[in-house]
Amino acid sequence: MNVLVTGSSGLVGSAVMELLHREGHHVVGFDQRKSPITDHLTVETGDLCDFPRLASIIQKYNIGAIVHSGGISHPHAGEVSPYETVRTNILGTTTIFEAARLFHINKVVYLSSGAVYGNHSAGVTTVETKVHPENTYAVSKLTGEYLGEVYNRNYGMNVISLRLAFVYGPNRFMPDPIKSLLERAVNGLDIDDAKGADQQLEFIYVKDAALGVYKALQAEKCSSSIFNIGTGVNTKMDEVAAVIKNLYPNISIKIGPGDLGYDFIGAFDCSEAEKQLGFKAKYRLEDGIAEYAKYLEENKKSKS
Repeated sequence: MNVLVTGSSGLVGSAVMELLHREGHHVVGFDQRKSPITDHLTVETGDLCDFPRLASIIQKYNIGAIVHSGGISHPHAGEVSPYETVRTNILGTTTIFEAARLFHINKVVYLSSGAVYGNHSAGVTTVETKVHPENTYAVSKLTGEYLGEVYNRNYGMNVISLRLAFVYGPNRFMPDPIKSLLERAVNGLDIDDAKGADQQLEFIYVKDAALGVYKALQAEKCSSSIFNIGTGVNTKMDEVAAVIKNLYPNISIKIGPGDLGYDFIGAFDCSEAEKQLGFKAKYRLEDGIAEYAKYLEENKKSKS
């Protein structure tokens, strides 16, 4: 299958590119700029809102499916420029869906976010949990889901939206509490943060996130079009610190009480993703952090 992956230089997009390539698919990336991490793969550059450019790439490579992971991908970053978030994430997503419709590409996997749920007190979050987006980024992601359902209903397409938990791992460029702690630990720096120990997040390793995308891409027509993709486990940052401390016992890690400004979202119920897509996360937090640390160590050596 010829698959177009938007946001191919990003965290999840680059991992999806690698996975699809290993599985024998002809994969084409699409991003604003090329990246060294995808130099060995085919990548075209352009803006998500540039329909003629997108159309020319679809025709050039005879694209049969699209993974749409491009756009502004962090709630905090989204608030820096609400207008740009709306333009990129809503107009850009509409451009992708419309191109897919006009070129008869029925299968689109759209990367949404658990941020659509907003703050809530429930211990478990199902796809039926009431959505309550609390920032521009979350609104833009939810709008993409609604657009996907409209294209499914009105044009017979097969758009699957994946509500991802907080993704961490190699090639993460946006703010990330695991990245912040681990990079300092790898460099032998003691950590003394004023707050954050009580922040709870559901972390998913990037390879598991890419696996969820791959499973959605392979799935036949499902009875649902929206799925939670996570581990089903919420973790406090002081627990993350303990995992990192175990890897780097010679450094001091202190984190004060309080949160980091992220929504509290109950742990994901991913049972429908397991039943309909065949997805189940493989990485425990300890394993993902250990592999991420190894990557950072190796990257540090290559730069020295």
